[in-house]
Amino acid sequence: MRRGRRLSLAACLILAVAAAPHAALAQTADELYASAVKARQAQHFDEAADLLKRALALKPDNADALVQLGFAELGRNDFQAARDAFSKALSIAPTYRDASFGMAEVEFRSGNLDAALPLAEQVAQADPSNADAAKLVENIRKAKQGVISKPKPVRAAPAAVKKPPHHRPDPVPGLMEEGRRLRQAGNLPEAEKAYRRALKLAPKNTDILVALGFVVGSSQRFDEAGQFFDQALAIKPGLLDARLGKVRLAIWQGDTPRARALVDEALASAPDNAEALDLDGRIALLEGDYRRAEQSFQRVLALEPRNAEALVGIGDVRRAEGDDEAARQAYTQALAIEPGSADIEQRLSVPPPCEWRLDIGSEVSDLTNGLGDWTDSSAGLAYRLSPRTTISGHTRLATRFGRSDVQLEGRIDQAFTPAFSAYVLAAATPDADFLARYSVGAGASWKVVAPAKAFGPLSLNIDARYDDFADTGVTSIQPWIQGYVFDGRLGLSARWVHAEDDTGTRADGYVLRADLAVTERFNVFAGYADAPEIDDGALIPTRTVFGGLSFDVSDPLTLRASIAHEERPTFDRNIFGLGVTARF
Repeated sequence: MRRGRRLSLAACLILAVAAAPHAALAQTADELYASAVKARQAQHFDEAADLLKRALALKPDNADALVQLGFAELGRNDFQAARDAFSKALSIAPTYRDASFGMAEVEFRSGNLDAALPLAEQVAQADPSNADAAKLVENIRKAKQGVISKPKPVRAAPAAVKKPPHHRPDPVPGLMEEGRRLRQAGNLPEAEKAYRRALKLAPKNTDILVALGFVVGSSQRFDEAGQFFDQALAIKPGLLDARLGKVRLAIWQGDTPRARALVDEALASAPDNAEALDLDGRIALLEGDYRRAEQSFQRVLALEPRNAEALVGIGDVRRAEGDDEAARQAYTQALAIEPGSADIEQRLSVPPPCEWRLDIGSEVSDLTNGLGDWTDSSAGLAYRLSPRTTISGHTRLATRFGRSDVQLEGRIDQAFTPAFSAYVLAAATPDADFLARYSVGAGASWKVVAPAKAFGPLSLNIDARYDDFADTGVTSIQPWIQGYVFDGRLGLSARWVHAEDDTGTRADGYVLRADLAVTERFNVFAGYADAPEIDDGALIPTRTVFGGLSFDVSDPLTLRASIAHEERPTFDRNIFGLGVTARF
């Protein structure tokens, strides 16, 4: 009997011992984090560090846990471990003030006063009510003046560890922090110099290689940036920061398909990584998939409610959908998290999009051989139904040899994706004398190459139209290509013109044109055409030299002027045109 009781008791003890580790492993990251905070507040730094490392094993990108781990390591007097924790937290959440404060503490206690002071000042200025930050700034300034020495650590280092009497602090962390600060301020050349000095001291440091990749990539040196990311991956295969850097490079180069493939690969291994999710949202925006973009940004905010980049992404989605008011609300929330952000302020400074556009123009033609003048005037009104759909109406009044025709036209433009758009139109001329009695047309544009480096977008286009005249009908098809160079300042296009009437008469030709943005507001164009003109149903071989300019008087108002010389078999024509566009 007693032997049975002893066996039962032993079995219970074995089960209890076996179950204990399983129960500990079953703790969630949030439960481990809460226990760690209590342990750190009780100055049980070893226990706190252990709990936080277990929490981070479950949620590697938890910036709050990284900050708490940094302070726990500070309590254990392990400055390098604390620096690593705070640095990783800042890489995940660059505006996390507690992480910046912790980094300032590390630099101060390590003797890097020049690196510590700007960090502490940044926190104190961002949060004037933070007494700890203000006190740290005061202590750093006193230490620089020699009034006080650096503070004693919370817990003394083990007696077995003896520092050399003339210990020199590691300059790499200070250079890294200097580079990060300069990069955030937009001073990319100086940030690159700081990172390169750090790389000379630590050529195998992947954090430096990744940081250099971002700075060089931001300077449009994409090939060199890719080499830095590849070097980091050669040292640490699978390094997520370097892989995400290559995603950004693909976005900057306009290679959306490659960016999509790379970010999907990253999310497969790190589905809850905030940066990867944010990049997924950015790529979805480029693809025109606003639903997926919003879902990705919302997932980021669920992980990090104060993630300014995700809020900016939500704003960009709202603006793309045409809800400017909601976009501004999201940008304002982001600016409250990142005060003074030039990127966010620029978005807020963009005026609400104009829904209406009015185009008015008039041309006067001087004909040779005593044939008098022609006039051609037009007025058009367009309304933006949504960011992707525009409807417009157009009225044209033309005079030829004492006769006048009035033509009415309606048109719908639809952007199906950021890369593909199309339009349809229909026009009619009541009691037509020389213009087409009615016309129908359609066209499409496909951006096959996105902007990259000095080269702008390259698009393939086609226009097709049928004009019905009293005696015949004419079908015209015009495929054309357009590309931009010099960062989009110079546009070049080549158009093939094919026309055929109902009797089988055909005519072909071409049009070449160049557009140059002289300044942000002033543009000029010029070109040459050797193509058939459709005149009262007849296909007239015509050679034309043309040019013109446009000037944006203000954002809503543009003035236009043009001139052309046209040679026909029976006469020449000089054309002078003026126009104005108003947006409201």
